[in-house]
Amino acid sequence: MSAIFGSFLFKLVLTVMISVFIGFQLAKVEFWEANYSFRKILGVQVKGDQELEGKIKDFLEGKEGDYAVYVKDLRTKGERNVYINSDQVFEAASLYKLFLMAATFEAVSRGEVTLDTEISAKLSHLEAILGSVDYGYMHLSGDEVATYTVRECLDRIARISDNYAAIMLAEKVGWDSAQTVANEIGAVNTKIKTPISTSAEDVGILLEKVYKGEIASFEASEEMINMLSKAQINNRIPAKLPKKDPSTGSGLKIAHKTGELSQVRNDAGIVFLDGNPYLIVMMTKNLKYEDEGIENLAEISKIVFDYYADMSP
Repeated sequence: MSAIFGSFLFKLVLTVMISVFIGFQLAKVEFWEANYSFRKILGVQVKGDQELEGKIKDFLEGKEGDYAVYVKDLRTKGERNVYINSDQVFEAASLYKLFLMAATFEAVSRGEVTLDTEISAKLSHLEAILGSVDYGYMHLSGDEVATYTVRECLDRIARISDNYAAIMLAEKVGWDSAQTVANEIGAVNTKIKTPISTSAEDVGILLEKVYKGEIASFEASEEMINMLSKAQINNRIPAKLPKKDPSTGSGLKIAHKTGELSQVRNDAGIVFLDGNPYLIVMMTKNLKYEDEGIENLAEISKIVFDYYADMSP
């Protein structure tokens, strides 16, 4: 009898332990889903908003080049999401600067630098790192020295995508710091090394962290958003959107960052549509005509905006 009871007790304890373990694993998956890519963990394809995805896919039918689109509904439990090639690796171009900006604000929060810390570098050194003379510096001698504060570097990166300012900042806070940010948020397709690569979903994960105030601090995230809202390259996400929010009549705020290389045109940002903010990341490669690629990204942005605006609460 005792042997039977012992066997039963053992099985009962084992069953409870297995149940607890499974429950813990499910809880971890629920936590990770909020912070990382659900698909990357479970290896499954999450379905987006079929109607919106269909509109975008119909538009892209027959278009030259490869496109990735990631749209995230930023409302609580929002479901108007899009996953078109969003977990595929593309060249980041200047989208890597979003990770660098985040890493810089993290360094500021740790007291390693301040926004007023000055950084200097010879233009000849910056040219050697970039491999060419950056736009806006062509008339200057390589012997001249560029000096910016950390805040000015961040502003120039966000506003005009200044490559020299990005190099100066990366050398100050460390190139590895941008990779660390990517690793910490679960951006597993992001590699901050030549060639710098990422995915639309990875960039979206970062932007969502910024939107939620989870990069360094709420204040730092807000500062990053404000800087990105002053971007001067506006021929993609904002190009075909209204200047004013249709619900409020006030200016439509868009914080975004472009990127471009040969045959590559990217844009990623947050559109602060009243009542239904969303983020949109668009990446391309193998473009035959880059200007046509830009036009296509602007049209995709309009498709998404019109869909959200028509269905806003």
